[in-house]
Amino acid sequence: MTEYLEPRDVLGLMRQLGFNVRDKNLLLSALASPLPVFGEEMYEGDIEKAAALLIALNRNHPLADGNKRLAWIVAKTFLALNGLHLTSEPVPEADAFIRKVADGGVENDEVVRWLESRISPL
Repeated sequence: MTEYLEPRDVLGLMRQLGFNVRDKNLLLSALASPLPVFGEEMYEGDIEKAAALLIALNRNHPLADGNKRLAWIVAKTFLALNGLHLTSEPVPEADAFIRKVADGGVENDEVVRWLESRISPL
């Protein structure tokens, strides 16, 4: 069963990292993106759900600054919570991909494939 990040935990993490929320509703909407809707799963597995988080946090742009960093941290934390390790090596490649996601240059399936190629069990 999938473990989800609670908004209060993400907000606490953001405070620790010095991120400032520009629009709390956009943040909450992005954090809800992988959740079941009316009891129905919208995404097959945890990697698909992490991809949904990564995309939604980047595209909703809930922070004044740090959206790409927050999206990466939340996706990585979500996966770890569910027993998966996401490597960020090589860093320049991960950074370039996150920027591409933020620019709207990739769709969910491509994000899933990219994540799958960088995940191992904890």
